[in-house]
Amino acid sequence: MVPAANNPDFCYSQVMSTLIPITDTISYLPSSRNPISCEIIFIRDGDTTWIFDTGMTKEGADAINAVPGKKNIVISHWHPDHTWNLRHVTWDNLYVSSHTRRYTWKGTVISSDTTFGNVTIMPLPSSHAKGCLCLVYGDYAFMGDGTYSKEKKGNHTYNVQLLQAEIAVLEKIPARYVGLDHDPRFIQERSDLITLHKQIFARKQEGNPTISVEDFFNSDGTVDYESRDGKTS
Repeated sequence: MVPAANNPDFCYSQVMSTLIPITDTISYLPSSRNPISCEIIFIRDGDTTWIFDTGMTKEGADAINAVPGKKNIVISHWHPDHTWNLRHVTWDNLYVSSHTRRYTWKGTVISSDTTFGNVTIMPLPSSHAKGCLCLVYGDYAFMGDGTYSKEKKGNHTYNVQLLQAEIAVLEKIPARYVGLDHDPRFIQERSDLITLHKQIFARKQEGNPTISVEDFFNSDGTVDYESRDGKTS
């Protein structure tokens, strides 16, 4: 694969025009379902562009390679829809959790809250996947899939201890908004996410290490938002 930035037939402005702006310095490429691919976040901070996750579409790889200047990539977790394009893109620095590094075989490991100028990378306890990271920049915290439940054979559950620890991290994040991958309401109020997860945590039962949220989902695996919000309001 020829990196887009080195391809004379490639139009930088054309690819970047596919990004959706959040602020003057933050934009993102939306997720897709076929193939499944996460949101890719682009944050311009001075002479550096921070990129959160790489997705697995050619469009995502082209957008990342089109970014001029210094590029730092942060991977939220090891799942292929977040890491696949690492084999197709270039970067100056790569940051991963120790668990994710078992799959990427490269990258600087982040094991505690770490700040680089205006960007903070934080470990995020997660029922969805081991070794999640989130990225905080200004009023926005990008969570990847880290706040989602575990899915196994159609059963969606949260681990009680991990959910409690996740809520504690969410409460200390100094950002008003969160970005939740694969969610049609990508940008949400952090306070709303905390409220939802506290209501899920309140479902815990003595002696049971997990909490089922299967009633939040449609038969095809998509979230039934009307049902979910009605059951937690």
